[in-house]
Amino acid sequence: MESEASQTMSLKILVEKEKNRIVFVEANKDFVDVLFSFLTIPLGTIVRLTREHFLKEKIGCLNNLYETLEKFDEDFLSSEHKGILLHPRCATDVYCRDLKVNLVECNESKYYVCRDDCCDVVSYDQNDSCLCGKALHYELDLLNPVPQGGCGFIEPTVRFMITDDFQVLPMSTMAGLSLLGNFGALDGSKIEERLLNIGKDEVLKLLKRSLASRTPFSDSILEPPFSKTKPMINYGQYGPRMMNQSQRDVDTRNKDEKINLKLIINRSNNRALYAEVEENFVNLLCSFLSFPIGFIFKEFPHLSFKGCMGNLYKSVQDFDVNKFFKSEEMKSILLDPKLAPGTSYHNKLIGIEEVVNLSYETLSSVCNIEFLDLSSESPLREVKIGGRLVKGPSMFMVTDSLSIAPLSPISGISLINRLKVPLSDIQELEVNMGEEEVSHKLTAVKL
Repeated sequence: MESEASQTMSLKILVEKEKNRIVFVEANKDFVDVLFSFLTIPLGTIVRLTREHFLKEKIGCLNNLYETLEKFDEDFLSSEHKGILLHPRCATDVYCRDLKVNLVECNESKYYVCRDDCCDVVSYDQNDSCLCGKALHYELDLLNPVPQGGCGFIEPTVRFMITDDFQVLPMSTMAGLSLLGNFGALDGSKIEERLLNIGKDEVLKLLKRSLASRTPFSDSILEPPFSKTKPMINYGQYGPRMMNQSQRDVDTRNKDEKINLKLIINRSNNRALYAEVEENFVNLLCSFLSFPIGFIFKEFPHLSFKGCMGNLYKSVQDFDVNKFFKSEEMKSILLDPKLAPGTSYHNKLIGIEEVVNLSYETLSSVCNIEFLDLSSESPLREVKIGGRLVKGPSMFMVTDSLSIAPLSPISGISLINRLKVPLSDIQELEVNMGEEEVSHKLTAVKL
């Protein structure tokens, strides 16, 4: 295990003293790679990381969904599927495993091959068969990254300026002066240079604040860790997605797929109190936890967020791939994040793709590899979630805050009473959710 010192990164920060605000940060590849890796982290991992380290500040309805799955009975959700959803695998783990700060435990990921010299496919699941038909009897032990390649997405020699709201910029004196001008701090007596070392705890604070604040650096470095107010993401109006051709093909293919549900509504104000749904709708909600957060910014660029991770995504878009990224592939991984293999949901109402299995050639270009013979051992049991997650046929109640429970008329009536809605004012409304409605539900989820 790496020492805490080896996971520490150095930053140079410029502080406007009167407002006690960070104007911008200067950082090298190590820190920017960690920031960019935020875009690849599954939503379920973000919920788990932030709540484990900041238990007093649970945020948003994704946390409700996560807690629901933790409490789900084996009658409805197997422990194997529960584990995959609560600890979703990151599709980019091979590129992030040796980052200075590794938030998603990439070093625990496993890869398997059949060890035939003619085969080049690496699988994430030992229960797969190789393309040649042989069993996967060899696990790849990924050692230290190849020195000339290293890990991460950015070229090793470049350095960057990062604003308090997560805009990542190339180094530029004039850009620095412009940022100072925005603070009205062109008088040198108003600013102060500081050196700062940050580790995993500080990076976790930055991750959380980037989802709720426009000033995550100042909030997590210059101020007490968090304010007493409950942070929330403020989502704006639902906007159209920007789709490439392959996405349009997916949407056209799935335009007739629907999920049916019954809304229990307050007739007076036309407000939904909860929904009665089958297991297919709960499957869909559960699958949200496997989505990398960068997918939200890719698919819904017109949404308004209170946080500033959207600025991080736009910075990747704006960077010249030839000057800053190791390759076009590295930039694409960040701009078009995908699911880890074996974690897709069978109902393709949301057009998110799985990443393809790596080739042995690609993996060996990133890491030194040692083969471990597993042929004499019992096979490891990994479960894919490409089919159904929740056992059925089943009926559930889902509230607007994504709390889920087995359907119970008594519990429903008790909820209506707690909300002080007259029972005579209750109405049932049947609705069908297609691709657009499901996308709308995804964007309405608060982190």
